[in-house]
Amino acid sequence: GLTGNAKKIYELVCRHFLACCSKDALGAETAVEAEIADERFTCKGLMIKALNWMHVYPYERWSDKDIPVFEIGETFTPSELRMTSGRTQAPPLLTEADLISLMDRHGIGTDATIAQHISTVQQRDYAIRSAS
Repeated sequence: GLTGNAKKIYELVCRHFLACCSKDALGAETAVEAEIADERFTCKGLMIKALNWMHVYPYERWSDKDIPVFEIGETFTPSELRMTSGRTQAPPLLTEADLISLMDRHGIGTDATIAQHISTVQQRDYAIRSAS
């Protein structure tokens, strides 16, 4: 029999093949609203209705925020209530190369007009050019 890395590679290849032959996974992005003691709470996440190929290929995750499957109008009793604290964080600043890449990806401007678009953004104080 196979051992060590050869066994791991064989398992990976077999699972990948089986996943390719399996049905698509089924799920839906949703928001769940709950009312507890006259307070409204909202949770957003992915309801996975059928894992299908993901049963045989555990190396992939569809979402970091899976939630149970709910039906519209369904009532439920929470099994756990948790208050967590945290802070929001601003996204990292874009470099000029990042900005140009995003503009290109979203079809904003052409090679000839990108410099003018960036200049306009700076003139309107939507962004500033950093010395670094």
